[in-house]
Amino acid sequence: MIPLTPKEVVIRIARHVLGERRVHDYLIKRGIELRRLNEGYGNCESRDDSASGDSHCKNCADHEVSENRTSRKTLVFMVDGKWMHGGLTDRFRGMVSAYKFAIEHHLDFKIFHTSPFLLQEILQPNKVDWIIDEKEISRDSAVAKPVLLYREDFDNDSALERQLDASHKQFHLYSCIDTVGEDFPKYFNELFKPSPVLEKELEQYSKLLGFGYTAISFRFQNMLGDFKEFTFKELPDKAKRELMNAALDTLKKEIAHVQESYGKQPETCKILVTAESPTFIAEAEKISNVITVKGKSIHIDFNNSTNVADYLKAFTEFFLISRASKAKLYRNRKYKTYPSNFPKYAAKLGNVPYEIVEG
Repeated sequence: MIPLTPKEVVIRIARHVLGERRVHDYLIKRGIELRRLNEGYGNCESRDDSASGDSHCKNCADHEVSENRTSRKTLVFMVDGKWMHGGLTDRFRGMVSAYKFAIEHHLDFKIFHTSPFLLQEILQPNKVDWIIDEKEISRDSAVAKPVLLYREDFDNDSALERQLDASHKQFHLYSCIDTVGEDFPKYFNELFKPSPVLEKELEQYSKLLGFGYTAISFRFQNMLGDFKEFTFKELPDKAKRELMNAALDTLKKEIAHVQESYGKQPETCKILVTAESPTFIAEAEKISNVITVKGKSIHIDFNNSTNVADYLKAFTEFFLISRASKAKLYRNRKYKTYPSNFPKYAAKLGNVPYEIVEG
């Protein structure tokens, strides 16, 4: 059992004494302040009058948004770079959960994903038009307000309900919380379909993989020293070699197991391997019938590139895992490799059997 931090001890005591609702509301209010999510909103009563007699709002990108008091309330899922939005999986589960909430509470739903790229260049609307232009985002504090969810251990639907009010029309949600559970694929598929660019990638790798392939994912963070992410530290050289060899041994055993279980000939048994480590990928590619998606692995939250092509690899891997016959995640007990949710949610999307293999 992971020991509690001093902060978590204080929160646990406060929940017991003050109750969950009061503590959660305070944490959310404090979180909005610390992340400065309310910066950029202003009072639209302050206007500039031009010589022609026209007036315009200093604070709204489009003043018509603030004037349209008859429109339905809208929940806008924000990925605008104001804070750390999480990796691809965090963003997916946050967006899907927000969409479910919007449906249940009769709200219009939009996604404003501009950091570090426009989401619609890779994923397009399927059954729901979730795209919102920047000029449609109100910054009038009387019309729009930021709202936040960021802790899994509280009742988040209830907390979000309490942040909605009668006076505002737009609620700009920052969240990576999963409140959708096993309904993830239902709501994901209502929202998204691959763009032509992504579909082209998927077709290319689907031909290489064929039918009935297994997907195995590895997540090393910066343990192998080749994927800079946050403050995760690099292992010493001896430990690197040990971890690398253990992971490769497990990969070979899994390949042998797949061949034996399905009676497949080695040349027809394809294995999709995903990992953020270029060092590990280079070694895995030397093993027969291992297929990897080409491109540089980058963490979406720690990269400033606005080039959509830089992010195609992760989206391609996610969808390919969702189309596999089985999906697995490698965990190393000794070095405590990261328990990534990436293959888990990809497997959920395609209703693919999922398991963790340890080495």
